Amino acid sequence: MANMKQRIDYNGKRVLVLGLARSGVAAMRLLRAEGATVIGADENAAVEIPSELAGADLHRGAFDETLLDRVDEVVVSPGVAIDHPLMLAARSRGVALASELEVASRFARARLIGVTGTNGKSTTVTMIGELLKAAGRRAIVCGNVGLPFSSVAKDLGPEDFFVLEISSFQLETISAFHPEVAGILNLTPDHLDRYHDVEDYYRFKERIVENCGAKDSYFYNALDRRCAAIAGRFAGRSIPFSSAGPVDGGVYLDGGSRLVRESGGTREVFLERSELGVIGVHNVENALAAVAALAPFDVSASACRKALSEFAGLPHRMEKVAVVRGVTYYNDSKGTNVEATMMSLKGLDRPTVLIAGGHDKGGDFTKLIPVLGRVKAIVTIGEAAPLIEEALGSVVPIARAATMQDAVETAARTAQTGELVLLSPACASFDMFRNFEHRGEVFAECVKALQR
Repeated sequence: MANMKQRIDYNGKRVLVLGLARSGVAAMRLLRAEGATVIGADENAAVEIPSELAGADLHRGAFDETLLDRVDEVVVSPGVAIDHPLMLAARSRGVALASELEVASRFARARLIGVTGTNGKSTTVTMIGELLKAAGRRAIVCGNVGLPFSSVAKDLGPEDFFVLEISSFQLETISAFHPEVAGILNLTPDHLDRYHDVEDYYRFKERIVENCGAKDSYFYNALDRRCAAIAGRFAGRSIPFSSAGPVDGGVYLDGGSRLVRESGGTREVFLERSELGVIGVHNVENALAAVAALAPFDVSASACRKALSEFAGLPHRMEKVAVVRGVTYYNDSKGTNVEATMMSLKGLDRPTVLIAGGHDKGGDFTKLIPVLGRVKAIVTIGEAAPLIEEALGSVVPIARAATMQDAVETAARTAQTGELVLLSPACASFDMFRNFEHRGEVFAECVKALQR
């Protein structure tokens, strides 16, 4: 059934939006169009404001508690932590808090498919969108993937789909958010620079199913103990997926070569692994998850085969940049935690020079040791360079670089014809770059400079 959440009347309400990046600006637009008096605030004094909001009530710089005066609700962008002093002050005053995700869902009439997890979210939601389009259904992929939910919330009808990538940050301040289909791809330590401990992080991720009921569906990674445990207490339908063989009533990789789904006692091969348009076991898992997410709907095997065989992957995720003097360069800048880099390294088939480092999020770099078999050397960058060197320096040769250009040139001198250079940082980007996209773009430019 389509999303039937009761729409809230914002006419005459006074709403404070904290954080004026993409999602905050989208929330302001939506709420102003609905008749609310909207105040926007961002701690970055230099944040750029779209011209259409130039006349709005905007505050830039350090947050002041007086912003909460006479406010009916605070809409929180993902970048504002739940334990921020202004958030704590709002709670103490009894002011309602809502994520941009929550607000947008109040206006959406279409079906909601929500996807969270530590790694693979963007690829999986994009695959789901392509599967729906191949089946002739209207769908918009949005949320943490880059397009704010608030900017499109009213654009689809009851028989259409919003496919939402959802971060733990967005789930911190939900109250009634309710996807018809919810999925958790995997749970591994991440964002420990924001959360008190890993259990805190997992707890927020698990909130995606908090408001689901007996008529809803939950798809999950059967190989992840924590994801599987949630299925044991889920009130509705649970659909497992696995890259390690058959799972009852789920979607799985059979014999290492066939992607299979089971439903109602029938077994159907919908894709040969060799047909999948992207490489790596992590992308096989993403494809299995995407098909599992659509198990409640009528998506044919031919639509699955078409969408997944034509899917070419997303930028900054094991993206081939160039071949320079016989060395192939891959951009995996979206590898922002240790587990993501582990999955990328598992798929290597040739000697590789790894470029890693950035802003440390509390990851355990020693976890990389079992997957360094093909790594002949590591070039470190950023704040985490000393931590990586301490964790891995006794296992593989390591050199430190001051800039991305220095790192690429050092890697180029080390790699030989037929080998790989892989940027997969295992860290966030904010110590040196605006975001992971910017980091990947700089890497690609440095590689192209080698060609010149």
